[in-house]
Amino acid sequence: MAEIQINVLGTSFALKAPEELSYLEKIHDYFKNVCDEIQKNDGIQDQKKTAVLAGILIADQLFKEKQKAIEAKDAAKKASERSDPLADLEGDRLAKSMIEKIEKALK
Repeated sequence: MAEIQINVLGTSFALKAPEELSYLEKIHDYFKNVCDEIQKNDGIQDQKKTAVLAGILIADQLFKEKQKAIEAKDAAKKASERSDPLADLEGDRLAKSMIEKIEKALK
């Protein structure tokens, strides 16, 4: 359990979470950087609008990453379904044959 002092967009408060302090600092810094970029690039100075837009942008990033993970999982599943069962059987047969030859050589 760690506690961090949050200072973003003119708001300050303490946050306790069941995480390491270094992790909380990274999250704080990331959110603060997103807010700074919004204000710098979009010229938005209203703190409430900046915070809401930062939340939306971070949610967008999260959903895109989740979608990539789902697509990667689906692609891996499809690739495993496309594996050739006959090739698997041939691999098993060759492995058994090699084991038998090794056992005979060791006798």
